[in-house]
Amino acid sequence: MIFRFMLSALFSFAAVSAYALGDWVAVNSPVTQTMRICVMPDSQHGWAAGDDGMIICTTDGGLSFFQQTNPVSFYVNDLFFLNRRLGWIVSNEAFPGGSIIVHTTNGGLNWSAFDFPDSTKLLRSIFFLDSLNGYVAGFGGAICKTTDGGQNWFESAVDTSSFSGFPIYKISFSDQLTGYAVGGYIDVAGVIWRTTNAGALWKAGDYSPEPFFDLFTIGSGKVLAVGGDFEYGVQMSVTNNSGQNWAYNNLGIFGQGYSIDFRTSSEAWMTTGYGGNWAVTHDTGNTWNTLPVSDAAVLYSVDFGDSLHGIAVGSGGTIFRYDPGPSNSVQSNLLLPSEIYVSAYPNPFNPTSSLTVNVPFPGTISISVYDGSGKQASTIAEAESINAGKHTYIFDGSGLSSGIYFVTARFAATGGSALFSRSIKTVLLK
Repeated sequence: MIFRFMLSALFSFAAVSAYALGDWVAVNSPVTQTMRICVMPDSQHGWAAGDDGMIICTTDGGLSFFQQTNPVSFYVNDLFFLNRRLGWIVSNEAFPGGSIIVHTTNGGLNWSAFDFPDSTKLLRSIFFLDSLNGYVAGFGGAICKTTDGGQNWFESAVDTSSFSGFPIYKISFSDQLTGYAVGGYIDVAGVIWRTTNAGALWKAGDYSPEPFFDLFTIGSGKVLAVGGDFEYGVQMSVTNNSGQNWAYNNLGIFGQGYSIDFRTSSEAWMTTGYGGNWAVTHDTGNTWNTLPVSDAAVLYSVDFGDSLHGIAVGSGGTIFRYDPGPSNSVQSNLLLPSEIYVSAYPNPFNPTSSLTVNVPFPGTISISVYDGSGKQASTIAEAESINAGKHTYIFDGSGLSSGIYFVTARFAATGGSALFSRSIKTVLLK
């Protein structure tokens, strides 16, 4: 079986080489503990956390990291940042000690720890829709909700199916009403929970033979749940109709699907842990190939702040940052920038978000919005002349459905033929 995986990996590497536009570069790490989870809410700010309560942060797009002080000194199960200021961590030491939520309101300069009120709950994942409405989930299929920023928590109702009591590893929402959670047991079942009423009731079902560890929600009802086990490798279940039906697929890739994130509307990267490879898709998850991880590092988590900035973390304090490489479209006699900068605030948003575009030279700008399937949803600017500096545009999502959207800005400098593009991921929540 291992031989089959090796052949698959070699074939996949050859197939994907033509698509790979960037590379992953090792970054000096301030810690030696294994990092289990990383998040990057924008292009410059990112956090990672893991064993012994270690928290590290970058404020320069992953070029460097520094350690932050966590009042809790044991294993971090999950880490979530709504934006560069508001972040949460869930930790638990051992049953029956209960769980602890650690919260920051200033980007991790200060963290405050709070005992979760129900000491019987061992939490594994946390997710916030905004500064007030959030969810936690964990062992025994437990799911709880807060509507006041975590001051009070209320247990959600979960159906009494055979799978509802399995452990949950990750929870996420595609909009304010529709949410998903994934988990399960090795060699027993991979379980997916779903709510359509903002977490008041969750229903669980068996959708694979092995557990799921992460999920990614895409606009228009598409959700990818990934996981696997030691023997059969990486697996995935996909829905295209908001969880009404799921299709299971064993990807034939050695390792386990621990974490997945999309760099663009079609390209996603998945960490496979001890598998020593990246799993990569260029068609929104329909087909997957592999690329080797540098130095055979064991990676557990990956997250992109935008199409040009991403981080990945793993065993022994390993950190990688995504390097997009030189643009293939630069054909100019001008000394032009290697990239332009685009940001969105607020993000997530409803119904409008302010886009800031920063360019170093005069030129023309075009800004388009694409949904999760790659279909153009709207046009914000079309070949508009702009001067050097910052410019503000409004992304009005009032006519769009909730989901993930990619804002792509294309800039052409005056007097040159080079075209530079930048995409950022935004979330519309209604």
